[in-house]
Amino acid sequence: MSKIAMLTSLISVYMPEAVVKIFNPDRDTYRGEMIDPKAFALGRLANHLRDGAQMPTIAESRAQLAKTAKLFDTKAPALTRIEDIEIGGADGPVKARLYSDEPDISNLRPAMIYYHGGGFIQGDLESHHEVCAKLAKWSGAIVVAIDYRLAPEFPYPAGVDDAIAAYQYVVENSEALGINGNMVGVGGDSAGGCFAAVVAQQVGQSGGPVPKFQVLIYPVTDGNLNSQSINELEHAYVLPKARMSWYRDQYAGAFNDYDDPKFSPLKAEDLSGQPDAYIVTGGFDPLVDDGTDYAKKLDEAGVATVHRHFPGQVHAFVSLTKVVPEGTIALKEIAAWISAKISANS
Repeated sequence: MSKIAMLTSLISVYMPEAVVKIFNPDRDTYRGEMIDPKAFALGRLANHLRDGAQMPTIAESRAQLAKTAKLFDTKAPALTRIEDIEIGGADGPVKARLYSDEPDISNLRPAMIYYHGGGFIQGDLESHHEVCAKLAKWSGAIVVAIDYRLAPEFPYPAGVDDAIAAYQYVVENSEALGINGNMVGVGGDSAGGCFAAVVAQQVGQSGGPVPKFQVLIYPVTDGNLNSQSINELEHAYVLPKARMSWYRDQYAGAFNDYDDPKFSPLKAEDLSGQPDAYIVTGGFDPLVDDGTDYAKKLDEAGVATVHRHFPGQVHAFVSLTKVVPEGTIALKEIAAWISAKISANS
């Protein structure tokens, strides 16, 4: 790709939405909707920056995500407490970061355990720092971000086992963290959304305290990667199918039972008794059917479920708020829902 084309794409990302609309009147459409102009500009830039002919190395992929977070997400708001801590994982301690706007640790607050996205192979406490800080600031809850083990160094089930263990650790040690152990939910985006859903299912099956709520932001719910939207959006901006399959294969390692609910939470037979859910999807995200189908299955099981759909959005848009304003809207709406849950149970 020429430097001129790349520079043009970069400039368009930071142009006002109205200007992008003028220069791109015939943007992509899917299922009767047109892609958001800023998401379109960012998606084209992503295509220019990536080599579509081959997958990156693991190190390159991780560096790409870290750079994207720094370039395209607005900065975290100030909070009274941002603390790096260690908590119990499935096979030893894992790093975590606690976000709270409550200075008095004895004033126990509700909390959400948050699992970052990144295709199971990338992402960390820094890549989702802004997202977690915003959710803590705007919801009034404590957010505890978990730095679970990543594939391929630690393939399935290491990461999801860390997710389960981290939730249990926080509940069991809640008072020391300033958390109300009777009001702990889970949340995550993309791969982290998968983990949040699995935690809610697995903890319930083991007889432990089920999370009080779950926030699933464009979650992966079916590891078979064969939904209608994944196939129709095979060449999607940000998350084309080839890259998605590569992520899945790195995570799975030698495991190949993609119908196992611990790998694919959509495949669980019975979702009754699951915590109230807030699910976010984007119309130009190939995972739109994963989130939509999971919302429907929860609803059919009698679980109170809010499905917030953003018709013009691409994958990862809540982490791209500097250039995609709807990402901020989504996070504020999620925070308001969490705040309402807190109030209803206080």
